Amino acid sequence: MKIIFLITAILILVSCGSYSFSGKSIPPEIKDTQLLLFDDNSGRYDLSLPDIINDKLIENIESYNYFEIENSASADSKITGTVRSYSETIVSQSRDETADQMAVSISVEVSFYNNHAEDFIIKNRVINETEYYEASGGDTSRNEAFDKLMERLSENILLSLSSNW
Repeated sequence: MKIIFLITAILILVSCGSYSFSGKSIPPEIKDTQLLLFDDNSGRYDLSLPDIINDKLIENIESYNYFEIENSASADSKITGTVRSYSETIVSQSRDETADQMAVSISVEVSFYNNHAEDFIIKNRVINETEYYEASGGDTSRNEAFDKLMERLSENILLSLSSNW
C-alpha cells in the first residue's frame, strides 16, 4: 500500500512539476515591444481614446515589468489594436424619465505579434469593459467612471497579452 501511495505521489509531482500557474505566456525571447497607436473606429475622435489607451498601457507595462517599450521596428514584438466602439448610455431612469444611472462602455481588439517567430501570440482578441455611474453626479461622476474604465481596460489588455486562457 505504501508503494502505491509513493508511486502516485511521485507521478503527481512529476506531471505537475513543469506546469506554471502564472498564466504567463510571453515567450522568453521577447524582451521589448513596439506599441503602435491604436486605430479608432469608435467615431469618438474628440476623446482621443487611442492616446489614452496607449498612455495607460505604457504605464502598466512599465509597472508589471513584462518587457521594455522599444518603439522601433527592430523590437522583439509589437502590440496593435483597434477601438471598436465606445458608448455612453442611460442604464436606468426615474418615473419622470430623468436618467438615474449611466454606463460608459468600450470594446477594443488587440493583437500581439512575435517578430522573431513571425507569428501572432494573440490575434484579434476582443476586450469589452463597462463602468457605471450615477447620473446625478454630472461630469465629475462621468469623468471618474471614464478614468476607472480606461485603467481597467489597460490592465485587462496587458493581462490578455500575458495569458492564453
